Amino acid sequence: MLNFTPLSGPYAPASDIRGDNAGGGGGGSSERSKALSYLLEIDQCRILLDCGAPEDLTFVDDTQLKQEGSHVWRGTLPDILERIGPTIDVVLLTHAEMSHLGLYAYAYANYGLQCPVYATLPVQTMGRLQMLEIVRSWRAEVDANLTSSKSEANSGLKRYIPTEAQVDDAFDAIRPLRYLEPTPLDGKCAGLVLTAYNAGHSLGGTVWKLRSPTVGTIVMALDWNHHRERHLDGTALLSVGAAAPLAHAIGRPDVLITDIERGLFTNARRKDRDAALLSQIHRTLTSGHSVLIPVDSAARLLEILVLLDQHWAFSYQHQRFPLCLVSHTGQEVVERARTFMEWMSREWAIQLLDAPEASSRRKTTSSSSSSSAATAKSPLDFSGLRFYSSVEALHQALTPSQVKVVLATPPALSHGLSRQLLPEFLCDPDALLILTSRGTPSSLVRNLWDRWNAKQADRDAWRQGHVGVPVSVGGQLSYELRRRVPLAGDELRTYVERQKAREAAADAPRARIQQPQREADDVDDDDASSSDSSSDDEFDGQPSRLPSTRTIAPERAQMQLNAAAPEPVGMSFDIFLRGQVSRDAVHYRMFPHIERKRKVDGYGESIDTSRWLARRRRLEAEQEEQLNPERLKPQKKRTRPVDVPCKYTSDTLNAAVRCHVLYVDLQGLNDGRALTTLVPQLQPRRLIMVNGDEATTLAVRAKLSRTHDLYTPDLGQTVSVGGLSNSYSVRLGDALMGSLRWHPMQDYNIVHLHVSPDFASDSDTPTLVPVNDAATVHTAQAPSTLYIGDLRLPALKAYLARQHRIRADFAGEGVLVCGDRDERNVTVTKQGTGRIVVEGSLSTNLARVRQSIYQLVAQVHR
Repeated sequence: MLNFTPLSGPYAPASDIRGDNAGGGGGGSSERSKALSYLLEIDQCRILLDCGAPEDLTFVDDTQLKQEGSHVWRGTLPDILERIGPTIDVVLLTHAEMSHLGLYAYAYANYGLQCPVYATLPVQTMGRLQMLEIVRSWRAEVDANLTSSKSEANSGLKRYIPTEAQVDDAFDAIRPLRYLEPTPLDGKCAGLVLTAYNAGHSLGGTVWKLRSPTVGTIVMALDWNHHRERHLDGTALLSVGAAAPLAHAIGRPDVLITDIERGLFTNARRKDRDAALLSQIHRTLTSGHSVLIPVDSAARLLEILVLLDQHWAFSYQHQRFPLCLVSHTGQEVVERARTFMEWMSREWAIQLLDAPEASSRRKTTSSSSSSSAATAKSPLDFSGLRFYSSVEALHQALTPSQVKVVLATPPALSHGLSRQLLPEFLCDPDALLILTSRGTPSSLVRNLWDRWNAKQADRDAWRQGHVGVPVSVGGQLSYELRRRVPLAGDELRTYVERQKAREAAADAPRARIQQPQREADDVDDDDASSSDSSSDDEFDGQPSRLPSTRTIAPERAQMQLNAAAPEPVGMSFDIFLRGQVSRDAVHYRMFPHIERKRKVDGYGESIDTSRWLARRRRLEAEQEEQLNPERLKPQKKRTRPVDVPCKYTSDTLNAAVRCHVLYVDLQGLNDGRALTTLVPQLQPRRLIMVNGDEATTLAVRAKLSRTHDLYTPDLGQTVSVGGLSNSYSVRLGDALMGSLRWHPMQDYNIVHLHVSPDFASDSDTPTLVPVNDAATVHTAQAPSTLYIGDLRLPALKAYLARQHRIRADFAGEGVLVCGDRDERNVTVTKQGTGRIVVEGSLSTNLARVRQSIYQLVAQVHR
């Protein structure tokens, strides 16, 4: 049994889900920030598919109650994960995007999500860099423990911002997988086999395939792309056709989970889209103005960089138009991406594999210098790209008036470097602002996109595969610009005084505790010095005097006198220990004795340890200088970075929008035409569609109505999908295991048994033993063979040609004629379900065709 629940998504029912309105389909749907997360419950195993968050890391609770059956889901995604986090058994991460893993690091550190987490290696690496970019951007603008603006403070919004250490710990815990690598799960998920396939859309993007003995094959395809891009191939879902080998095909799933968010969209042709984008950039640059492109920091960044780098290498070899990437982790993203070439396009992989062979051939005919210069260039060696980690670094290298193309993060302009660069471009009437996505509701990008779409001739053209034109949207734009500013002047002086007062107040109790210890140490030092000055012969063995109470704290001296008064014989002596010790370790009962340490060796010579230590340090320094001559050069003294006290400010800017705005869809996702074409080819037995609004759900449901079982759960609604069979736990006896003859069938081994359960007195699990009772065994029946499997005539045709060199042709639907040209004497016909008729004269071909049919199905003897 499979229970599926969308915990978060881009659309939610417009009305609150209460009681009888649990379906949520009648009140329409409202758009939310895209943060994906789904819960799959297979038998006793709980699987969390994705753990996303919006770019602003805030969640709005627009539904008071989400209820389905016995499950009740209250609050936002963080509220739900806080309750069910420790019960999650497996987490699957699909893409290195905020909408798929934005909340994972915070939930791992705070909600007990300490379970096996699976993702591909590029998703693990790029997801870490994506989260570090977001964390550094937000912590440079707001206090992680407080809200940043008055509007957020009034609404009570909380930002779920993890620390960089929490991000590293969370992504270190991920278990990386490779494509087409079956991975058996353990624990409560024992029996499930997980396999990752290529999803397109992003580097390492995954279509998850999960095989369950009770539910069957479950395929989870979210945000997939059927088109081949410059650096990525299309999704592995196309392997049902000729796009991939049959051995890598996903096959027919029993349950297919896919998103229909773009079910009513038609993507523009890549040729038209790229031509429009590059022509507008070229026109703006040649007119003497700059271009700003807000982009994400990992998932879709590489596709845009490859496109612009190819254009720069072809068009601007002599004209110097800087191509700049302003990002905290941009340079590291590109460097890490160069190590994942095998995860990208097959053409790139073949090109890099052939490069060493070509270079070795060139070495035989040319010198070593020329051969090294002729080494093949990687497609990700962006020679014209400049990296900047801050807006200040960009302004120091390039003046604001210099013509350039700037790619800045993030794409929604909600915070970060792109938001800081926006005023510089808004005031230029001929500058160009290119939007690569519509953004989330109520975001700055959505505001600009709405104005751009309102001035288009056809407002629905962007849905129908057409590329719009740049327009001057006009009007005013009001937004907050948040900064982290170092303290100066009176504020810094006040802060330092408060810190000193706070440290003094914190050190006062510690000083009261350590004062008696320091006084006792002074007493011990005086006694030790006096004893060291005298020789060993002067020591007569008599005990020294007790320390005077004047050298001890008055309150402790009074305690000694009070304790000694009633017990003159068992007097309590307080000896203070040296060093920093706790209060409980100060007092202990012992007779006061001072140990005298000898300062000379056995021959009467004094020992000076400092001389030996200085000589050792000098020898080590000479050895290091011999091994590393660079140490002789003068080096700059490394200074420890000082934590400058800062404050967070928020300024409201009212700017006139004078620049031109253009929207180009570069998200790299499937459209409705691919959805309605590919899903019928997969022929899923059960289909679960998510992430669609009400209009999209109704339209796609009508097109895919041929599917037997189709589910469209609303946000928070749980749907139950029946399993293929009932599952029980049994044991196989030793006598039975020794006589079994297994028969292969696809990925399984099957056998026919005639057994009876035997319940032991000390176990609830029955043991299967063979039946030997003559009354129950039908000895009169002759043993027969059960053939299991679906014989495909194209597979039989290929098998005959490969194994027996027998030619076969189709003579009609369901009829295959086998034999040579001169003698076509064997006919194979499929008549109904499970009935195959082989006709022909008695010959060698008949025996071979019949034997081939037996080889293509599983045989179970009973």
